[in-house]
Amino acid sequence: MAETMQHLSALADEIGPRPATSDAESRAASYIESVFLARGLEPEIQEFDTPRTYSWAYVLYHLLSIAAVAATWKGVLTGSLLWPMFGVSALVAFVMWLDLDTHWGLTRIMPKRPSQNVIARHVPKQRRGEKFKKVVIVAHYDTARASLAFAPSLVRQFRLSFALMKFATFGIPAVLLVLGVLDVLPFTVPPSIHAALWWFAVALGVYLIIPLFINVQREIGMPFVDGANDNASGVAAMLGVLHDLVSEPEAGRFATSQFAPIRRGPEAAAEAGLVPEGSLLTYTPAGGEERATELPEDFRWAEPEEQMQRRPSSGQASFLEFDTLEFGTVGETSRSARRTGSMPPLPAEPRPERERIREERPVDRAPAERGGIERPLRERPSLDEIAGTLDEDAPLPGAGDVSSDHPQVVEAPKRGGRAKRARGLLGGFGKRKKAEEDADVKGWLGVNEDFDARKAGEEIGTWDNFGTNDDDDDAGGLGWKGGWGGDDPIADDAFAANEAARIRRRVTEGFDRDLTEKEVWFVATGAEEVGTVGMEAFLDAYGEDIRDALIINIDNVGAGQLSWVTAEGMARRYRANQRLIGLAKRVSREQEILLKPRVYKGLSTDATPALARGYKALTLMAFDSSGVPVNWHWRTDTTANVEPELVERVTNLVTNMIRQA
Repeated sequence: MAETMQHLSALADEIGPRPATSDAESRAASYIESVFLARGLEPEIQEFDTPRTYSWAYVLYHLLSIAAVAATWKGVLTGSLLWPMFGVSALVAFVMWLDLDTHWGLTRIMPKRPSQNVIARHVPKQRRGEKFKKVVIVAHYDTARASLAFAPSLVRQFRLSFALMKFATFGIPAVLLVLGVLDVLPFTVPPSIHAALWWFAVALGVYLIIPLFINVQREIGMPFVDGANDNASGVAAMLGVLHDLVSEPEAGRFATSQFAPIRRGPEAAAEAGLVPEGSLLTYTPAGGEERATELPEDFRWAEPEEQMQRRPSSGQASFLEFDTLEFGTVGETSRSARRTGSMPPLPAEPRPERERIREERPVDRAPAERGGIERPLRERPSLDEIAGTLDEDAPLPGAGDVSSDHPQVVEAPKRGGRAKRARGLLGGFGKRKKAEEDADVKGWLGVNEDFDARKAGEEIGTWDNFGTNDDDDDAGGLGWKGGWGGDDPIADDAFAANEAARIRRRVTEGFDRDLTEKEVWFVATGAEEVGTVGMEAFLDAYGEDIRDALIINIDNVGAGQLSWVTAEGMARRYRANQRLIGLAKRVSREQEILLKPRVYKGLSTDATPALARGYKALTLMAFDSSGVPVNWHWRTDTTANVEPELVERVTNLVTNMIRQA
């Protein structure tokens, strides 16, 4: 909230009134650009030309309509200008209707000066073929000039006065048309009817003197407002969404490489007054930073490196790892190796320790008879001893399916059966090692002997269905992904899953995929108060890029009852996008934000030209009890009359709408 109000105060208090095309508006654009840059975005300044005000265009509309009525008086050329004046009034009504509908009008031909939009895009990294949803957040930062029509005593009747102004402008050509038709009828119309219609046209023209006077007085004697609610509050809420969506860049991200960094000692820091009293400075070596020698607390379970057993390198083997050895082929291998000189001769005399072992254990004499060496063999356990180490239901190794009535017969290999034995330095150990490796791999994957990878793949179908086990609470709802986390030093069956979940939480802490994996445009528009010119320029330049985007316009959200605008428009009503309305309803209910629907019958917003051109848009706005924005276009639109909590609620609302978009 502090950052949001800081932005609002900077615009409304430090910069103050920000009329379109003014230097203050340009300073406000520079401030918004600096906020975008501070968040690591690359903003673009879109320049365009715009009139400074819309008042003089409407002064012309009213003058031409009044003149058209006056020229039809019988005393002016005996009423011969009726049809020409009908054409003038009809043209005025048509052009003003286009102007109100955010299309071409007299405001487009008024004297122009440069203004600008500030555009920044948050585009996450995309994989090949991946397309992110686009959301455009819009808020105008320029301010309007105060007007008598928005005075506290008259603003409650603004919708009525504005409707009467449109009715008079569109009604004058209609009355003149009827008068012209009555003059060409083949029968005579009573003069009283003709006179009543003409006086009705005069009444419409007289009413137009009121908005004519208000617009002239507005441009001559009224000041520009600070615009805290309209619309520094909307810009502050948009920048609040930026803070929630885009994290601060790393330190030194924008540092230039033209100058080498200067390292100063503790004396310089003390002289500069940067060291608090009683502080102790710790300096690292100039060549680099000190590195931690201990593991973090959540990695204390890791086994220290010096305690790990050294594994034999490739091509070597350790006899301590094996329970039994077959030396049927060792003799021949070693003898052939000595012939070729590839193996050093064995020592002539065995060590005393070996002599002691030979006396205690039986010796396999067969290899020695074939020119080999004599080595002691471990005593082979009996079948009963092996069965005692196994489960009762488990079959004996190599026994097959035999009954207790037929004892197991183990046939010793014959001397001539060496061709059937496994070849190699370690004889039959190769097959057993391969079987053990297969078992280890299956255990690592967490599957049993009956697992069929091809069948499992067909059942899964696509990667979208892989690992959707909702019961896996430890995995954060991500489901089973296969694999094994490693040995469990504390004999905990859930150790691997818990460690994986913990590491995943550490890595993804503060990372909201639903929020960050959206392409979000931040558009601060200028010249909105003179006829939504900035938004129209943005749509002209980037309309094709955001054709499928959701546009959320934030306007006048600093005070009043927060609402979503269901329909808006000065010439005709445009309904807001239903998808955005659904998002606003759902998020307001989930976040417990009081949000109401309302039809906005005031002036155009930045969402009006978007809706008029077929884009998906919605306006968020706050209203008072009479249905108009609080302190609207009046001197009281200051920071003191803004509710910070309301601006913060709008920030949360828009952020969660982006998350669920």
